[in-house]
Amino acid sequence: MSIKPPFWHPSVSAGFLLDWDGVLAETKLDFSGVRERYYGGRKAMLLEEADVLTPEDRKSLMKDLCDIEIAGAEKAVPVPGALELIEWLDSKKVPYCIVSRNCLESIELAAKNIGIKLPEHTWSRDNSECVKPDPRMLIKAAGSIGVEPRDCVLVGDFIYDLQGARRAGIRAVLVEREEQDWNLWSDVSYNKMTDLLESLKNPQPIAPWEYREIYAKRGDRWLNRAYELVLELPESTSPTLDCWLARAAALAVGTISISCDSVLGPAEWKSNPSFSPSIMGHNLVSIAKKYLAPRFPMVRITTEEEGLKAPKNSLDLMRFVERKIF
Repeated sequence: MSIKPPFWHPSVSAGFLLDWDGVLAETKLDFSGVRERYYGGRKAMLLEEADVLTPEDRKSLMKDLCDIEIAGAEKAVPVPGALELIEWLDSKKVPYCIVSRNCLESIELAAKNIGIKLPEHTWSRDNSECVKPDPRMLIKAAGSIGVEPRDCVLVGDFIYDLQGARRAGIRAVLVEREEQDWNLWSDVSYNKMTDLLESLKNPQPIAPWEYREIYAKRGDRWLNRAYELVLELPESTSPTLDCWLARAAALAVGTISISCDSVLGPAEWKSNPSFSPSIMGHNLVSIAKKYLAPRFPMVRITTEEEGLKAPKNSLDLMRFVERKIF
């Protein structure tokens, strides 16, 4: 089946970012003892909060983490479906990399034990300045395989994977975990890796994360017809430009036409508190692209197509789009 915008499926992604533990290798890591020893038992972010420890405790923490990870790697087994996923990616010539918070030594040992050849780019806390859920890590990983973040998908089994992906403007797939609250962060979830593999072989259209609400309310017809629309950005918008752009995109409008001569002046910048001062005076086309891309990657910004004369008030957009569809 052909999957095309406004629908999505992991199989159409140009690159895959794969978590390690729980996605490819099952190592059954237990950090509860570490949390008890260094953080009083609370669910601390082990790596990020190490700065609150003394230098001696930080050094001891990193050793303990590495020891736990290596012990897990020695007993590692492949997650059911993991080897087949790698085979599928290789057969489709889809570039992929590993993105893990673990130490590199433990990843290499586990890979050897479970029979997975690590890809050229295998990111760990040892060879990167930051780790998930920091979006910079995932943006860097996407760049390493030559794919734009918006065209990548991350497959993970933990909340940090999903948070990092959303912050980086990357599609997110949750596997091997049944956490209802975490589904709010993901584009789609699969109880098992084998379920993801089956879906890759027999893809069905999925309403992506950014269109989930409008799709639930309005269904296929709205999503398809709204995405076909081209709206012209009015000369003035209310209450703000950022609100107008986000509203149109959330309604699944597929294309927004903007005059190539339009720039963001001081008055417009002042009324848009979400815009950085550094973009004042920049072309509105580039501003709209950068503003919408992380959250609405399927929206096209054009200067070459004439569009419908859209209302300037964002609150009127729903009724306007509805009239054009029905």
